[in-house]
Amino acid sequence: MYAKIARIAPLALVTAGLIMAGPAALAAPQHDITAVSVQEHRAKGKKGPYPSKSSCEAAGKKGHYKSYVCKQEAPHEWWLHYTTK
Repeated sequence: MYAKIARIAPLALVTAGLIMAGPAALAAPQHDITAVSVQEHRAKGKKGPYPSKSSCEAAGKKGHYKSYVCKQEAPHEWWLHYTTK
């Protein structure tokens, strides 16, 4: 008898939890209008490091970004900051 109760108990707990939570637990999540879209989130980025400013600028031209700028952040490290929008 205890073996039968042990098999049924987990199912009973899950069912009771769904009944107590109500239909809100089963409803699809609502999207927030103010949430940042994936495209906006990926609009800016940073690539590198590059060994020289010329190689950084070449990568910027090759990437077809809307805008880009190369910034030196260490003695021999250039980073490409870009915008895709």
